[in-house]
Amino acid sequence: MSADDKTRISPDVASTAVGTQLSGIYELDERIAFGGMGEVYRGHNIQTGDHVAIKIVLPEFARDQTILSLFRKEASILNHLSHDAVVRYHVFTIDPGIGRPYLAMEFVDGQSLFDIMRRGPMPTEDVRKLCHRLASGLSAVHQAGAIHRDLSPDNIILPGGRVDRAKIIDFGIARSATVGGETLIGGKFAGKYNYVSPEQLGLYSGDVSEQSDIYSLGLVLAAALRGKPIDMSGSQFEIVEKRRTVPDLSDIDADFRGIVEAMLQPDPQDRPIRMADIARATRDDTDEETRPPTSITPRDRTPRTGGTAAPAPK
Repeated sequence: MSADDKTRISPDVASTAVGTQLSGIYELDERIAFGGMGEVYRGHNIQTGDHVAIKIVLPEFARDQTILSLFRKEASILNHLSHDAVVRYHVFTIDPGIGRPYLAMEFVDGQSLFDIMRRGPMPTEDVRKLCHRLASGLSAVHQAGAIHRDLSPDNIILPGGRVDRAKIIDFGIARSATVGGETLIGGKFAGKYNYVSPEQLGLYSGDVSEQSDIYSLGLVLAAALRGKPIDMSGSQFEIVEKRRTVPDLSDIDADFRGIVEAMLQPDPQDRPIRMADIARATRDDTDEETRPPTSITPRDRTPRTGGTAAPAPK
């Protein structure tokens, strides 16, 4: 064990279990998720009984200053973000009892989009509403100076199965949109391979921007329309090659094909400029004459060489 590894583990860093109380405010009820850097519990506020979700750094990383700074960054960005499609953050602190930092956030009860997709393709109108809801929330995230990087059907919850109440619940690897922004695994790839953008795999200079979330959302929408994800996985070579062209979209509803095709352009400079454009194109309007079409075309641009990615929008 290296000296650095030894500094990560301290005798006063304790494990957690159901019934553990944090800061005299929350009590853990059930562990619901476990990842490489942390674990997530369903808990409740001791005084009010309100349910919360609590993300706790694993003991071996409790003294890692890089991890702590990234948790603080996530809390700082998202604690000030108010959008109904984005999970609300309540508290970031280090509990003296377990000696580990934690984030307390809104607990969202419902099925994931992944579970709902398993029933089959979703109606186009439901996908349009879902797209507008998610794009609006992600636009707020981008305006707050963050990029999600890990959007997938697993971290989208539909309370009561309602697309108009969909909520993005996991921002564990949200990164700053500024130059040099890091994630929980530094500046390297983060996310689920089937939903990541080409630039997250090193194409187009590897510059991750708002267009990266647009690409991932496009794959999420295609999966919802098909009732199953487009196969973008495989060997390392296949994963990269599948992102050099727009995937086959012939089996999704023609009314939605244009917007998804625009979002899945391999080059980020060819995708819509902002997530707000996606939200605007799919907003609801009871007046059919004033409702914007559910379509958006890839950006026109002058051909260029070098494969560099577009700069992040201001």
